[in-house]
Amino acid sequence: MEREDTDALAALGLTPEELEELGLDKPATGDPSELVDLYLRRSKKMEDLATLRRHLRDAVRWAHAEGLGIRHVWFEQRSASKQHIRRDEFENAKAAVLAGRSKCLAVWKTDRLDRRGMGAVGSLLDELDRRRARLVSITEGLDSSKGGRIVFAILSERAKDEAKDIALRVQTGLEAHRIIGRAPGGKPPYGVKHVGDGKVGPHPDEYPTARKIAEALLNGEAGTTVAHAMTREGARTRSGRHWSANAISRMAHSPLWAGLVPFRERQTDEYGNPVDKWGWKAEPLLDVEGKPVVCGTGVVSVTEWYAIRSLIAGRTVRGIKRGHGVRSAAKILTGILRCPHCKVGLVSGGESYRCRTRMEGGETACPGVRTSVARVDFVVGEMWVTHVSALEPDDPVLHEIGARWLAYQDPERAERKRHVGAALDDAERRLAELDDAYFVKGRMPEERYARISSALDDQISSLRTEMEELKRQTDLTPLLDGSLLAEAWHAATLADKRMLLRCAIDELVLLPSTGQGDRRPVRDRLHVKWLSVEPPSNTD
Repeated sequence: MEREDTDALAALGLTPEELEELGLDKPATGDPSELVDLYLRRSKKMEDLATLRRHLRDAVRWAHAEGLGIRHVWFEQRSASKQHIRRDEFENAKAAVLAGRSKCLAVWKTDRLDRRGMGAVGSLLDELDRRRARLVSITEGLDSSKGGRIVFAILSERAKDEAKDIALRVQTGLEAHRIIGRAPGGKPPYGVKHVGDGKVGPHPDEYPTARKIAEALLNGEAGTTVAHAMTREGARTRSGRHWSANAISRMAHSPLWAGLVPFRERQTDEYGNPVDKWGWKAEPLLDVEGKPVVCGTGVVSVTEWYAIRSLIAGRTVRGIKRGHGVRSAAKILTGILRCPHCKVGLVSGGESYRCRTRMEGGETACPGVRTSVARVDFVVGEMWVTHVSALEPDDPVLHEIGARWLAYQDPERAERKRHVGAALDDAERRLAELDDAYFVKGRMPEERYARISSALDDQISSLRTEMEELKRQTDLTPLLDGSLLAEAWHAATLADKRMLLRCAIDELVLLPSTGQGDRRPVRDRLHVKWLSVEPPSNTD
C-alpha cells in the first residue's frame, strides 16, 4: 500500500532505502491521537534540499520519541510572509488536522509555519484547541497543548519582524545594484540576454528578429501589422508562440530593450502600507542627475526607444479599449473631436464621425452627434493653418505650440527635460531640508554642512544649466508662414496631423445639428478652444 505523500517525499530527493530507514516507506496507521501531520517549507528553489532532509530527519526522531507515526509530509516552496500568496500544502495540512485525520500539526520551527504574526498563528491555535488538537514546534520544544501559546505568540511576531528585515535587506541590495548599472533578475525581453555581472547584451539568436521588429516600429508600422509580418515569415516568440501586438508592445516598452535599468513603482494598500505588487509598466531608473541608468546594450538605442514609445502613444486612441489591445486612430479627428453631450471623443464609422457612447449604449445613453469625415477634416485643417500662421512671432502661444511639436518630434529630448526637472526639484528639496537641519534645528556640524551644501549647489547649478539648454527653441519660421504651413500640413502623415492638432487645440467639440439635412457650414458647428498661455505676472 502506497503513502499519500509519495510525491512530496520524492521531491525531497529521498531514496527508497532512506525512506525505509526513516519508516516512511509505508502508510502510518493508528488512532488520530497517535498520528501527526508534518509541514515542511522552503521559500526559494535555490535553498538546499539537504537542509530540508535534515528537518525531516529531526521530525522523524521527535515522532519516534513521542510514539507518533507521521501520517503525511506536506512540502512546498512558498513565501510565508506575503498575504496574497496562497499556500495550498499548508492549507491542506491544516484541513487534515482540523478534519480529525490526526491530532497534531508539527513544524520544524515556528518561522517555517507562518511569518504573518500572531494574528495568523493565534487563529490557527484557536481552531486546534477547539478540536483538542495541538501545534508543535520541534526544535523549539513548544507544544500548544502544554501552555505554549504565549511563547508561540512571541516567536510568531519575531518571525514577522524577521521577514520585514529580510525584505529590507533584499530591497536595499537590489536598489544598490540597480543604481550602479546592474539589471535585475528575471527574463529580459526578446532579443536581449544577461551577459554576466548584472549587464545585458544582444541575444545572438533573437537579435536579428528583434531588430527587424524595431525597424518596422520606427517606420511607423502598427504592432498588429508587425506581428502579422513576423508570423508570415515564420518567426516565433521565445516560448514558441505566434507574435501578437500585445507581445510586441510589452517588449518595446521594456527599458531593458534599450539597455536601461528598469524601475517599477511599488503599490500600497488603502492605508499606505507597501504590498507585494508592482506597477505593470516599467520606467527607466534615473540617477541623482536625472539621467537613465545604463546596464548594457539592448536591441535599440536610447533615442530609438523613446521614439518607438512616442510613435506607439501617438497611434493610441485614449479610452477606446478592445479585447485585443488598444485600437489605433483611423481618421485625423478620431478621439480629438468630442461629443457636446457626453464629452467623449468621437470615433470613425465608415465615412462619418459618430458618438461612441451613442453607438455602444443607444439613445438613452447619449443623444449623440454625427458628421461627414471628409468635410470636417478639411475644415479643421484650414482652421489650424489660418490660426497658427496668424500668431505673432513673439506670441507665447506660438512658442508653446513649438515646444509641444518638438516634444513629438524629439521624444528623447522631452523625456530628458522631464527627468531633469524632477531631479532639479529633488535637489532643491534636499537643499531646503539641509538648511533646516543646520540653521533651524542645529543637528549638523558646520564642516559637514558646508561640504554637502556645496555639492548640492553644484548639482543644482548643473541641472539648471541643462534645463535652460533643453528649453531653447529651434527655428519656428515654418510655423509663421501660412503657405509653408499649408504645404507642411498637406504633406504630413495622419499621425503627424494628429500631433499638430494636439499642439494647438485644447478642445474641439462638434455641436448638434438642427435636424436632418442641416445646411449650415460645418465650421458653424465646431466649437474650438485654442491653446492659450497666460502671460507672466509682473509683481513687485
